[in-house]
Amino acid sequence: MIVHRDTSLTCVERAQQGEQILQKKECSHIIHVSNFVKEENGCLIIHNEEGNIVKDARMIIYLGVGGDLWWDHMQLLAQVDKVITIFDKVHLGCEGLFIFNQSSAHASLRPDALRTFDMNKSNGGKQRKQKDTVIPMNNLHAQFQGKPQKMTTEAGEAKGLKQVLEERGFDITGLVAKCSPVCPFENDGCCMACLLSKQDDFCLQTSLLQQKLETKGHKCIFLPKFHCKLNPIEMVLFI
Repeated sequence: MIVHRDTSLTCVERAQQGEQILQKKECSHIIHVSNFVKEENGCLIIHNEEGNIVKDARMIIYLGVGGDLWWDHMQLLAQVDKVITIFDKVHLGCEGLFIFNQSSAHASLRPDALRTFDMNKSNGGKQRKQKDTVIPMNNLHAQFQGKPQKMTTEAGEAKGLKQVLEERGFDITGLVAKCSPVCPFENDGCCMACLLSKQDDFCLQTSLLQQKLETKGHKCIFLPKFHCKLNPIEMVLFI
């Protein structure tokens, strides 16, 4: 089992840990550390015969004015490539279980992912083109279940909510395209976007992070959404 952990420390916090910091007059940088911790023996690393670290999964960035970019899913995916290489070498032929907390970086989808609230009511316009899909088997109308569905028209325009829903057999008479400002917390088809978003091919999409790990023969799970201070991962500190 391998747990992902990231944290950010200011220079003040580093000083509290016993490290002497020479403060500048301008605002200091935030240090962001992302690492992977194994259940049995700590951080995911490779030692040589002399005991020196030769490969390390840890990534450190320095945020702030003139510093590095904020941590995002592209940086995480690049780190995961390195993590998989290290894990496969340390645990030859083993399947890893990678555990992550809830984060927008962890849940990022491919650029052409199916997103109903990015769609217009009608075809075309400035809406982005989305990947083709297959109408799920739990669609209410059996005659459409399992049928491929193009998300662009014959003219190459992105399909809107209206046509996509009608091709699935839904009666959308009287439905608005999207609720304003947001959909009610408890809803059942309050608008076209909400109705389509509850279809399995839209709501059960796999994140880029999960795809990367599963493609390499590993498993990936995400912890439930709860306050970060209640997350066991937060009990681990590393620099």
